[in-house]
Amino acid sequence: MIEAVRIRGFKRFADTEFRFPGPLVLAGPNDGGKTTALQAIAAWAFALRTWRYLNDFNPRNGFAKAPIVRPDFSPVPLRSFDQLWTDRKYRGEIEIEVRHRDGWTVAMELHPDTSDQVFARPRRDADGGLLRGLDVPVVFIPAMTGVETNERFLQPVAVEQILGTGNPGQVLRNLLVTAHSDDAAWGSLQEAVGRLFGYRLRPPVGGAPFLHAEYEPVHGGPRLDLSAGGSGFRQVVMLLALLFVQRNAVLLLDEPDVHLHVILQDVIWRELRMAALRSGSQMIAATHSETVINAVDPRELCIVLDTPRMAADATERNRLVAALGVLSNLDLMRAANCRGVLYVEDYTDRDILRAWARALAHPAQPLLETELLWKPIVIQPGEGRRGVPAKTHYDALLLAHPDLPGLELLDGDARPEIPETPVSGAGLQRLRWRRYEIESYLFHPDALARFVEATVGDAAAPAAVEGLRARWHDALPPALSRNPHHDDPLVRETKARTKLLPPLLASAGIHDLPYTRYHEIASLMRPEEIHPEVSEKLDAICRAFGVAT
Repeated sequence: MIEAVRIRGFKRFADTEFRFPGPLVLAGPNDGGKTTALQAIAAWAFALRTWRYLNDFNPRNGFAKAPIVRPDFSPVPLRSFDQLWTDRKYRGEIEIEVRHRDGWTVAMELHPDTSDQVFARPRRDADGGLLRGLDVPVVFIPAMTGVETNERFLQPVAVEQILGTGNPGQVLRNLLVTAHSDDAAWGSLQEAVGRLFGYRLRPPVGGAPFLHAEYEPVHGGPRLDLSAGGSGFRQVVMLLALLFVQRNAVLLLDEPDVHLHVILQDVIWRELRMAALRSGSQMIAATHSETVINAVDPRELCIVLDTPRMAADATERNRLVAALGVLSNLDLMRAANCRGVLYVEDYTDRDILRAWARALAHPAQPLLETELLWKPIVIQPGEGRRGVPAKTHYDALLLAHPDLPGLELLDGDARPEIPETPVSGAGLQRLRWRRYEIESYLFHPDALARFVEATVGDAAAPAAVEGLRARWHDALPPALSRNPHHDDPLVRETKARTKLLPPLLASAGIHDLPYTRYHEIASLMRPEEIHPEVSEKLDAICRAFGVAT
């Protein structure tokens, strides 16, 4: 088991350390460094294996340098070796240091030469006797790509190089050949594929000159070529073939869930964990999958946002274990790189706020689009509703992010016993709509007419809009009918989502419109049609999270 890896000067990592409690999941946004961390470990293993061919284990003035040419460098696909160096500053050495559970530490150095060649050697303080017998199998496993129509038999070195270029689909049949040569691995692979998919893999056949691999339904049916399988099926076959063949290895999985349906992601993740456990291997995976992230013990989750951070240190970890019923690991990951957390009734409320912020060109727009973690207030217990109160969720989140501000935006009817708070930019702040709910601010005849026209089409629009306007004037209180911004008791005491908006839309021939589309009405509103309280609330959201208005 690798316990830690320190990376200096390799791609985006100027000087960064990753710690491994055992198996580990690296989670974070695109281009955050997850794949780079896997590539660094693979580069360490490749450099060590290449250097060992020199048999220079007793240095007098430092270890000899082993040349590595770019086409052979399987851990990272490159056009030029300067792409390996941080900020492409092609000078000085890259250093990747691995600390092992058995107590040894070995750092490998990469030294620049030309765009097509570098030199590798152990750092001067490495133990030559240890290096002589050191063998740490490391396997980098990228996400599945398209399967080759015609695939030739390849030697293991060539298979490794193609895997390193991120094209496992080109060697999938070769991986099955390797698995088939190992009775235990082939039996495990057959059992898993049959249980997960209901298919039986046929033994691969070496044709002239191409390999053939087929599968068939367990309970009978036509044989199909492996290329006919879905990308998720092929992804699982590739992963399991590699995991069952490799024993006592470090397995680096780059987005193993990428082609899998969300329901299958959880099942396959647990299957991979068990396969690694049975083979005595350590699994290190990079993922974006919410399902996988939430299936991982927080002690095995590393948040990668330029620099890695375990979900909690030793003290925080113990406290977070008690909060697992409240927090998802995805919450922890997102909270590590946001301005704060916004609690609203539902994602529809968030979408309406976003639409209004865009229409008003308000400074809150970036906050609502990308810069806040948001959570629904179902999180407010009640009959038929699951979750915990927003304050409970927020207090748990503070265990990992003690300075994170929060804002709870309550409907006018919700929990009247809970008071508003000053908006100070710190702690959990609380505001309340004056009307019944956020949809109560969608009342404007011109905006609704615009939505009707966009929904029913040109031919039906005139009659539909006429019906809407007639209903508006006949059914609403005179003060509200004349002035949509008037806070009449009707909009303060009646649920707009189910009692007020549907009859108005029905008068235009739009029946049973899902409330999930109400943000479309907001998106068609003009600045002068938006209630002044909306701007007040958007201003308050900015203050709550330290954004100037």
